[in-house]
Formats: sequence, C-alpha cells, structure tokens
Amino acid sequence: MTKTTGSDLLVRALRAEGVDTVFGVAGDHILHMLDTMYDEPLRMVDFRHESAAVHAADSYSRILRRGGVALSTTPGHANALPGLANALGSEAPVVNIAGSAESPNLGRGAMQEFDQVGIAAPVTKGAWNVPSPARIPEYVALAFRTALSGRQGPVHLTIPHDFQEAEVDDAEVARYAPTEYGTPQKLRVPGDPAQVERAIEILNSAQRPVIFAGSSAGATADPAEVQRLVETMRIPFVSEDSARALIPDSHEYSMGFGYLPLNPAVQQVRDADVVLMLGKKLDYTLGFGGSPPFAADTRFIVVDPSPAQVARARTAAVGIVGDLGPVITQLADAAARRNWSERTEWIAAMRSTGEKWHDDLEELGKAEDPKHPQMHPMFVSRTLQKFVDADTHITYDGGDYCHFLRASIRRDLPFRFHNVSSLGMIGVGLPYALGAQVALPDKRVVLAVGDGSLGFNGMEIDTMVRHRLPVKMFVGNNSIWGIDWQIQKGLYGRPVWTDLLPTRYDVVAQGLGAYGEHVTKAEDLEGAMKRAFDYDGPALLNIDIGQIISPVAEAAISRKLGTH
Repeated sequence: MTKTTGSDLLVRALRAEGVDTVFGVAGDHILHMLDTMYDEPLRMVDFRHESAAVHAADSYSRILRRGGVALSTTPGHANALPGLANALGSEAPVVNIAGSAESPNLGRGAMQEFDQVGIAAPVTKGAWNVPSPARIPEYVALAFRTALSGRQGPVHLTIPHDFQEAEVDDAEVARYAPTEYGTPQKLRVPGDPAQVERAIEILNSAQRPVIFAGSSAGATADPAEVQRLVETMRIPFVSEDSARALIPDSHEYSMGFGYLPLNPAVQQVRDADVVLMLGKKLDYTLGFGGSPPFAADTRFIVVDPSPAQVARARTAAVGIVGDLGPVITQLADAAARRNWSERTEWIAAMRSTGEKWHDDLEELGKAEDPKHPQMHPMFVSRTLQKFVDADTHITYDGGDYCHFLRASIRRDLPFRFHNVSSLGMIGVGLPYALGAQVALPDKRVVLAVGDGSLGFNGMEIDTMVRHRLPVKMFVGNNSIWGIDWQIQKGLYGRPVWTDLLPTRYDVVAQGLGAYGEHVTKAEDLEGAMKRAFDYDGPALLNIDIGQIISPVAEAAISRKLGTH
C-alpha cells in the first residue's frame, strides 16, 4: 500500500487549489511542511515577522483574486493574529496555516501550547483544528471554500507537527480528498431576477443616482461588465478599497475615489435620490447612511454577498443577495432592455466639483509656498506622478501625508491600489507593497508611507532585498504621528505621545541592503526619484515634509467640535 506524509497531502491540496506561492516565517512546528515544500514548484517568501507575512498574503490575494497562503509556527501564530484581523477588514481570502506541538501532548502543557483555533476564530471567517492527517485535504478545501465565498476573508487551520510527519495510506486519503476544487471561483451566486428588475426600475426613474463600489465588488466583478452597466445606465460611479478603478477614473461617468473627505464630488450625495451600493458597506465612512451625508428620503439599492449587510444601518428599497460578478451582469442585461436618459446637469455638477478639487490640490503642490516653507505632500504627489502610469501598483499607508497622495493620484486600472483597511491598522503598507511585487513581478510597485507607519514593519526591507523585490518606497517624514498629532492640537491644544524623531530611514534602508537617500529640498526630489526608479532593487527616499493638516483631520476636528 502506498503511503503519503501529511505534509505531502498538504502540498497536494494546496496545488489543487492553484497555489504557487506561500508566505511566512520558519519555526519548530512547521519544519516538516517547509522541508517538503522546498522540493515542490512553490515560491516560498520568508519574512521577518508573521503579521507582515499575512499582510503580504492579503495584498497578493486581492490583486490576483485567489487565496493567499501564510504559514507560521505556534508563537508565530500569535504574531500573525493582527494580520488576520486586518485581513477581515480588507476582505482578503488569506488561508493561514499554523503548526502546533504533537497532538498527544496537547492539553497537558505541550511546548508553546495555546488555544490557536479559539484565538483565531474572532478575527477569521472560520478556524479549525485538522482532526487527522488523512483529513488534511478535506480541511484545506473547506478553508479555501470559506475564504472565497460570500464576503471574502481570512481563515485558519492548525495542523499538529506529528500530523505533518505521519504516513497515511492513500486508500484512506481517497475517502476525504475532494474531487472538485476551486468551486467558489467557478460557481458564483446570482441574485433574485425579480429584485434585479425592481432595482433597474428604480434606477431608471432616478434623477440624481450614484453608484458606490466597495471591496466585495473588487473580489468578483468583471471590470468590463461594470463599465457596461455604468455606460448603459449613465450613472456617476465612485470606487474604493479593492474595487478602486473598476472603471477608469478618466471615464466620463467616473467621479474617482469614493471617500467623502478626500473627494468633494462625492459629498454631493447629499442631493442623490437613489444610491446603488455594489459591495460597499454602509459603515462609518458613509455616516452609517444617516443625514448627513445622505438626504432623509434617499433610496438605497444594496447588492451584497452577505445577507447581514443588505439592510444594516438603513432600510434598503431593494436588497439583492449574491456575488457581485454575476449580479452586475444581471443588472447590465436588465438595464440594456430599457431606455436611459442623460442626467446632464447632475453629471456636470459632480464632474466640475471634482475637477476644481484636483486643481486646488495641484496648487498646493507648488514648490514655493510662503505658508509652508517645508515640502508639501502635494509636491511629492506631483513629482511622483511623473514616474507612475496606470499599470503601476501604489500602496498608501499612514495619515495626513498619504491622504493628499491618494486624493490626487488618479487610477485607471483595477487592482493597482491599496490603502489601509476599514480597520484602520497602519503599518500594513510595506508588506502590502511586498506582496504586490510578488503578485506583479513585471510591474512597477510604489509605496507611499508615513514615518510613523514605516516603523511597524520596516525590517521587511530585508525581505525585499533577499527576494529581489524592487519596491520603491517614498517616506513622508514630518517627525510626528501626523493625523493624531493634528487632531490633538485641534481639540486639546497639545500633542501627547504623537511626536517622533527625524529618523534617517534612508540610512536604515542602506543598512538592510536597499538604496536609500535623504531628500530635504523640493528642487532635489525629482532627481532623487529618478535615481530610486533607476535602481535595480528596493529603494527608499526619506523625504522631509511639512507638518500639514489633511482634509481628513480637519473633518475629524470639525465633527468633534460640532462645526462640520
């Protein structure tokens, strides 16, 4: 009888799911699986910290729209938990696999023992102990199905070390091995046709409709079908998170970035009569559907893979439960059977507001500004835009500095944008960019990061160097935790715990083997960026910028003071 180890079964199951890359950190309780994987056609990217490995898998999974695998040992699993919490917020289908001590010793003080599944459960869609070596393929398939179904998100498996080493008869394995893999990616759930028709009827009669696209749309929507829907209905469209630029910002019906404080065009939703939510939660970013930002009589059409989101925070006129990919096609087909009017004034009002906003941002980016003698974040943005194109992947991580950049740098291709998740966990940017470079090996990958955010995972520059990942990093260094420093000053008149040192992050990058350069003057920035982009490897510019408040911080202060 042929025998197979548990680690062989794990690799076989991962390969059946289409996995060709794994992220993680080595440790005692995954050594057998790592040794087995080394001889397989798997790219193995090892990190300096487990949470960074999960963040990279998060980024990778959302760009390629497949499961991203992160591996850790037992105490490493404790380190991975922040990454899982963040992945739940970003809706990333991360499959987190941890080893553990030998199964017979669990529950009696085994080496590095703690409740791995119990602690993972609140920050994942599902967490399981694999019950036997033969059932490893069954649980891997369960993990991928769960991660990739509905509103996507992370899952966890614990596989004890003795299960990895154990030899199993192939006949026993056959009982548990799934015969069909990848079902969530092949079989999407459509919406109720009657609800689809009702939604199109309401949208067709609307005078001032708006479409919001969020992460669940980014997970399954076909960009061509989104464009067909928007062009048929002639309705203004905004996007954020994983759905960013499902249709290009340059499109006549696109109003760009869908975050209200960073796009005054979107603030005009106060006048909208109908809002179509494509996989976008009616959460704090939209005032929970309240007034403001919406009118009291605005009607909502909610399309979401989760029934729990359909009427959360505000009643929906129509609720369609289904995956965004097939539902958008259903909506586009139904829309094509009707005649649609051009809402000229509504579109023009939003468009002109957006264009004026971008013009005003450009003015802020002038090198010479008597009000701000230090470099303005918008000058960094204007300079950076000379070096990036639509196919460049850009990650933003941090507060005030990055708010200016993500507000001003337009996106014309999908899956080329990352920002911190709705959880607001900063420090994710560097591993996000690393994961993006792994997913997009032939593309230019850029990280715009604040000096505070860089400190969380800065050691992963070493990972970039070792794995030859030429990410270009542009640090806005103003020696403060920017947005909180500004809010403290606005509300309480003084900062507390929000001052930093003017650290030479360029020297840190050099010490880790990357290119590093310190930029103190505006006139030197373009040349420094050229040298960074020309460098064959990871490069970091440490850019001294002014302590300049962003529109997001200003809005937060106004809300607290009741002046908004």
